[in-house]
Amino acid sequence: MKEDTNTSKRPFSFHSTVLFVKDVEKSKKFYTEVMGEKISLDLGINIGFESGLALWDGNYGRNVIFKKNFDEDFSTKKSLELYYETEDMKETVAVLKLSGTKFVHDAIEQPWCQLTVRFLDPDGHMIEVGERMDVCVKRLEKGGKSSEEIAKMTTMPMEIIKEILKN
Repeated sequence: MKEDTNTSKRPFSFHSTVLFVKDVEKSKKFYTEVMGEKISLDLGINIGFESGLALWDGNYGRNVIFKKNFDEDFSTKKSLELYYETEDMKETVAVLKLSGTKFVHDAIEQPWCQLTVRFLDPDGHMIEVGERMDVCVKRLEKGGKSSEEIAKMTTMPMEIIKEILKN
């Protein structure tokens, strides 16, 4: 295997694969019962598994990203997104812009307060880089939000919020 000659450290790293699905409950049942996945976080419209695989309600996800619902045949739309995480969104966007990347959207705050940027790879596959949720929670706290407000805004369980804020 050829050694990577690019010695610059990237401000983001691969985190998981997100599948946009038509029926979250049906897919959750399939991935847990058939494929043996173990749920690490269940937010209803978004399910995270210990393996790094994640499910996202497809129409909700598409509405968040493209600001419209898709009533057409579900299979005719892009239903896969590679997900990476970052501690530094500003640096991430700067690196992407310097590379000439084609953006789906610039860095925006999602309904659950996480900063994200989405862009396309050379073949048109969508890639998202999201602010790590611990970074998001700490950013919200730094902005004056209480633990209770952060839990409500992010839809994360209070015990997770408290664990993040004590570190």
